[in-house]
Amino acid sequence: MQVLTFTSLYPNKIEPRHGIFVKNRMTYFDNIEGTSRKVIAPVQYFPLLGYLPNSKFHKLNQIPQQEQQGDIPLYHPRYLTIPGTNIINVADAMTQAAHKILPEIYTGPDDFDLIDGHYLYPDGVAAYKLAKQHNKPLILTARGSDVNFWMEQESHKDSILQAIDYAKKVICVSQALKERLIHHGVDEKKIMVIMNGVDKSFFPTHGSNHNDAADNREEYLLTIGNLIPLKGHEYILHSLAKLPEERLVIIGSGELDQPLRTLSKQLGIAQRVSFLPHIPHQDLPAYYAAAKCTILMSSMEGMPNVVLESLASGTPVIATNVGGIPEVVTQKNGILLTDRTEEALTIALKSALTHDWDRQQISQDMAHLDWTETARKLHQVFSKA
Repeated sequence: MQVLTFTSLYPNKIEPRHGIFVKNRMTYFDNIEGTSRKVIAPVQYFPLLGYLPNSKFHKLNQIPQQEQQGDIPLYHPRYLTIPGTNIINVADAMTQAAHKILPEIYTGPDDFDLIDGHYLYPDGVAAYKLAKQHNKPLILTARGSDVNFWMEQESHKDSILQAIDYAKKVICVSQALKERLIHHGVDEKKIMVIMNGVDKSFFPTHGSNHNDAADNREEYLLTIGNLIPLKGHEYILHSLAKLPEERLVIIGSGELDQPLRTLSKQLGIAQRVSFLPHIPHQDLPAYYAAAKCTILMSSMEGMPNVVLESLASGTPVIATNVGGIPEVVTQKNGILLTDRTEEALTIALKSALTHDWDRQQISQDMAHLDWTETARKLHQVFSKA
């Protein structure tokens, strides 16, 4: 089975954690005998801004046109965008960029058997157009804001529904996403839920490595995620100001890096906040293990791996009650916030910090979430398609 993965959400040499959840799932799929895979991960560009050192387009320009990740070749064709406008149809631009390089990727008579598309818009719509052009089956994966945001935009909803109609299956990473698609009129029979997994080589759910990590716990509060508005880091900083004995570790980077650093100074908590812009994925377990709890204040989510990984490490989670989070966070392993406010978070933190959590049980309860099982289910869907 020759699979072509199509998504802009995929790690690269310049952004090694970008879309790591897609790579994690597909890496376990690659271990299944009889499969081979190539990846097209389009990269946007805008000629003028690409020359400005502080522009995101300058960073994107550093991504190589082609790279090799283990046995998987990865291609980064460029597609033109004009920031702040709708002049260019992004899905069409991504499709055209991919179409141009396909003859270079598949030079012989055998090409791909199926397109594996991640994120419904614009990536999924582009994957649909590519699959239709080449008369190939398509499997789409819905991951979060593609359903919670983009399908709410009337200008894009019709094209997303066309892509879904063509696809053999749409995989959702949470039951909540499935229910939202059904709400938008998608046939339930077309949708299936396959939750993300946890890499047990990094996040052991039992055994000596887990117990050793537990000995070094309870040093700080932890939050992991891109520093962007929907993640709500400002609520955590305001709450920390009301908890003078606590420290906070923020792992992530993004447009709000400097504003959040400035806010921490204004609140007088800068000495108690550590900003870590990038941590290799294999090093994250130690940070989870040493945390009192993990906090996620998102306004929307699919099924965040941060939550799954924290729980697999035995570390309780405080999170907003959005997306698929309530499908895994319970009274036994964390606290769900009905209000996305600093007051609600402060109350929850005071409760969590005095609660006697059974961390070993929290970890063991996540043992069923295994990337190997996720990959097996994925292979069944692909084979049927």
